Amino acid sequence: MATCWVLDHPAHVRALADSVRDGSTFDLLLATDRPEVRMMLDQRDGHLPSRRTAWMPRARGALGGVRRLAAARRALRRWSREVPAAYRMVAMNAPLMPWAGRLAGLHERWCLVDTEAQHRHLRWLERGVTDLVVPTHWREDLDGGCLQGWEEGEAAGRWRMHRLDGAHQHLHLRPIRRPLSLHDPPRLLVRRLLGDGSHDTAEVVPIPDAVIEGFDLVLWDEAGSPTERRAWDMLDVLSDVDGVITQSTTFAAEAALLGVPTLLVSRAERGFLDRILDEGWPLFRHRAPCEGEAWLDVRARWLTGLALTDALDPDPWPEASAALRDLLA
Repeated sequence: MATCWVLDHPAHVRALADSVRDGSTFDLLLATDRPEVRMMLDQRDGHLPSRRTAWMPRARGALGGVRRLAAARRALRRWSREVPAAYRMVAMNAPLMPWAGRLAGLHERWCLVDTEAQHRHLRWLERGVTDLVVPTHWREDLDGGCLQGWEEGEAAGRWRMHRLDGAHQHLHLRPIRRPLSLHDPPRLLVRRLLGDGSHDTAEVVPIPDAVIEGFDLVLWDEAGSPTERRAWDMLDVLSDVDGVITQSTTFAAEAALLGVPTLLVSRAERGFLDRILDEGWPLFRHRAPCEGEAWLDVRARWLTGLALTDALDPDPWPEASAALRDLLA
């Protein structure tokens, strides 16, 4: 079976890499044209096989979604004419793509979701999805009624819904051993966002330069020059830093699950963040400007955590990767 793998975000590239390697030479990579995704495909050696690739624009502005849908449909139709096989799509947090797959005649259209706050965009899934994968930690209080609607749609036979025990980060990560001693000064990896994502406006909190002064910094900002870094080395870099400060929920989850004390400065609410905290991983959250007593308190707890990673005792790692492979088999 030929599969279209939708690669919309650098974390999705890492999460789906194993499945892409196990796939067919007839597969298609439908990738979003953003610098970090391009960098990961340019530096794919040993991580992703060579596959035909089509690029979609990133959704921006009032007509961004329309342009993205049209580009995806054109690419999928060309692919389906050239490849004599059955067709399937697998996407993550890309709710327009199953609709494009339906318009192009793909038989199966899977989408994995983990971002409840995108509930307005998630409604587009109902136009095209055949299989929906929802994590067990999904927060219904944030999703605007999406889960209830999906359950009703499944009961009516409109699609199949599968529950996955694990976050998307569990699909490709494994816990790493932390350094036994702190660098002097502590070495921090800093990742700040451009803030132009579909739900960033209400969530992003600025991280002033004063917050990170005095540390040995490894900058991995979204606005930085991706050509100066090795895309697939990010997880190795995390193993050599003492802590992380970021505005990105996805990056915060990855770092914390690797055992790196992580300070997330964001108003964002996600079920996977709650799960990571509940399981005992070193995630610290601040939802307001970096000032005042609340900021000083969470910063102090995070700094203390830099030296206490040997005391971590998190919950067992879920078998999310094997479970997803079984679903897609």
